[in-house]
Amino acid sequence: MKGSASHRNDLMMMKITIQWLFSGLLAILFFGVSSTLFAEPNKLTLQNCIETALKNQPAIRSARENVNAGEGRVAQAASPYLPQIRASTGYSESHSLGGAFGDSITKSYTTSLSVDQTLYDFGRTGNALDAARLGTRSLEFDEQRVVRETVLNVKQAYYALLAAKQLVLVAQKTIEQAESHFRQAEAFFQSGSKPRYDVTRTEVEVNNAKLGMINASNTVRLRTIGLYNAMGIDPERDIDIEDILSSPIAIPTMEQALAESVKNRPEMLKAEADIQAAQARVKAAESNYLPTLSANGAYNWAHGTSEMGLGPFGTQKGDIQNSWNAGILLSLPLFEGGLTKGRVSETRANLHSLEAQGRSYRQLILIELNQAYADIESAAARISVMELSVKKAQESLELAQGRYEAGVGPYIEVTDAQVASVNAEIDRVQALYDYQLAAARLFKAMGRVEQ
Repeated sequence: MKGSASHRNDLMMMKITIQWLFSGLLAILFFGVSSTLFAEPNKLTLQNCIETALKNQPAIRSARENVNAGEGRVAQAASPYLPQIRASTGYSESHSLGGAFGDSITKSYTTSLSVDQTLYDFGRTGNALDAARLGTRSLEFDEQRVVRETVLNVKQAYYALLAAKQLVLVAQKTIEQAESHFRQAEAFFQSGSKPRYDVTRTEVEVNNAKLGMINASNTVRLRTIGLYNAMGIDPERDIDIEDILSSPIAIPTMEQALAESVKNRPEMLKAEADIQAAQARVKAAESNYLPTLSANGAYNWAHGTSEMGLGPFGTQKGDIQNSWNAGILLSLPLFEGGLTKGRVSETRANLHSLEAQGRSYRQLILIELNQAYADIESAAARISVMELSVKKAQESLELAQGRYEAGVGPYIEVTDAQVASVNAEIDRVQALYDYQLAAARLFKAMGRVEQ
């Protein structure tokens, strides 16, 4: 009997142990799956979005390929410094009628190797090479401009999405308040203390709040697509981004911003490179008035025969021999119909145009900086005002709700107070967005890539 009881106890303990192990396994699986399904996705930061755009934005790739094309033009411009080597092969047959020894026929296979080298061209090649290098540098600065514009576009899309998401929260809060008002009005009507008009009015308020939520959600969807587009990738899903709309930003002084913009602004640097390249083109065009000294040489491998004296006097045959030649050539253009004069005139006009554009860039930068500072000051002032307005509007709404619930105030006061509260929230979000965007435009005007 004791053995049987002990056996039953062992079985019972084993059963309990298996149940606990099974329950533990289920718990582990449940929490593992739930953590996978319900875990919040990692939030994208502004820096993440900028890095994605710099890798994928087609405009940046296009600008980079323009730089590669400029490097190809540099290689072309440098080619006259190196010898030009050519090889050729072919068959020829010539017939000559008449002559001192009668008719002649020459048949030959010839392979030639020739070398041409420019010795001196009075700066034509050197200036053309300088112009190509400076043109490539200009394209590099233009690539930097595209990068900065891309960063600004990402920031603008990022802040716009943040503002849209905050407006969704405002719309959700409005719905909750409207539904609470509806329940309160319905209770008052059922008790006979308030007219049916209040219930109808709150129903309209709830519907308007739901419509606002629909519009706010649609705006989030559009702003999400805008951020994907700014990053240069196809829209895939909703984006969860870090909220930095209220983050403070260190704003430099106007003097510091101007000095930094002149030093770092890609448009200014590009204009300087364009002017220097145009000056080199003018010198290269003027060098066409001067002579060119070059050397050339060739070696010809020939195989064939030459027959002369065809006719009644007999013929003479001979083999074609290998040959070579070398020489130095000085060429001077005497008259080209005004071609060189026209080229010089064109390059000088282009130079004067670029110089005028370069002077105008400084004025444009001053305008951008002053506009950005004005927008920052305006947005900062509006933020301070709207923070207070939101607080006061909320207090007014609470007072109106209290008066209505106490039966001493009309519902129109609640409606007016709610509209004022919602508008204050919206204006506050707009001010925050305008401040961040104005700061981003200021840094772009200064030539900074990121801030």
